[in-house]
Amino acid sequence: MDKKIPDFIKLKGGIMKKPFIVLSLILFFSGCHKEEFPIKPIDDIKKPSGWFLLGILPNPVPGISFDSSYKFASSFTHLVPVWGKPSPFYNMPNDLKGDWGDYFVKTLIRGNKMAPLIHFNFYGKNMVIVSPPDINNPTLSNEKWRNAYKNAIIEVVKEIKPKYLSVGNEVNKWLENYGLEGENGFNNWISLYEEIYDTIKKICPDIVVFCTFAREIVKENREADLSFLTLFDSTKIDLLVLTSYPYAVSYINNPSDIPADYYSKVLQYLNKPIAFSEISWWSHPSFGGENGQSSFINLIPELLKDLNVEFVMWPWLCDLNDTSDWTGLRNYDWSEKSGFSEWVKLYREK
Repeated sequence: MDKKIPDFIKLKGGIMKKPFIVLSLILFFSGCHKEEFPIKPIDDIKKPSGWFLLGILPNPVPGISFDSSYKFASSFTHLVPVWGKPSPFYNMPNDLKGDWGDYFVKTLIRGNKMAPLIHFNFYGKNMVIVSPPDINNPTLSNEKWRNAYKNAIIEVVKEIKPKYLSVGNEVNKWLENYGLEGENGFNNWISLYEEIYDTIKKICPDIVVFCTFAREIVKENREADLSFLTLFDSTKIDLLVLTSYPYAVSYINNPSDIPADYYSKVLQYLNKPIAFSEISWWSHPSFGGENGQSSFINLIPELLKDLNVEFVMWPWLCDLNDTSDWTGLRNYDWSEKSGFSEWVKLYREK
């Protein structure tokens, strides 16, 4: 703090000697009196005993409003992912502080007694780093970029006060492209992640902080090599959070092809409570159609038995179009697929 101490605080012979008065006045003039620390998450959400929280993005379709879709989803949903509009990380604070945040987080999510899972990510299409336009040569080792990323996350934590926070999505895809070393090497991401983790925990110790990892490399039709998880300080990852699209793996054509230890074996690298920010099976005819999707949903409890599971989230409620997306549990015309009722059966009250 480089603010000048006002003259009326000074006494003849030096500064006032009553420490609590001096501290109070310094905090007042620094503006710190506006913050209350530690920050407490707003969302008082606890997973059902012996079970897990359920989540989904309640995306609407033509003819269905956001209000209706979110209200409808609230009867079987605990968590909703929040990516902004979607927004690049440097716009997330303003978006969530403004009307957009009021509507989607305060009204649609919390107003319907659900909780947000706030997502940040540092890269965009074609594995290019996302950056504010005023930063030249943005890299994972560029200190100005690192501070911009960290500060955006901190601003959102202070504004939204979520219980769950992801500070990087499917980050092992970056490792696959850039390796460990160099200015964009994955080692720089690990150090930044752990720096962000430490900073957040100082201001909001009760928040659940993590980054997510892809269980599959979908474009190559294979399982991801997750042995790199041993490089992280395990005390600085609160949950082992995966995205998973097992139908993309070349040897998995039906849900019954998924090995019983498909998820549990990941714990050999990072033994933490597990969660899924995205898990899905397409309803495309090549993967068994609607019956294949519903069979996979029925299999989820078996695949996750004996694991400490925090939450399981389906990517989105409805197909994004009627020609090339089979992810949703409902069709683009809002009609439900057979997997929808099976998903709802997984829901249990907190």
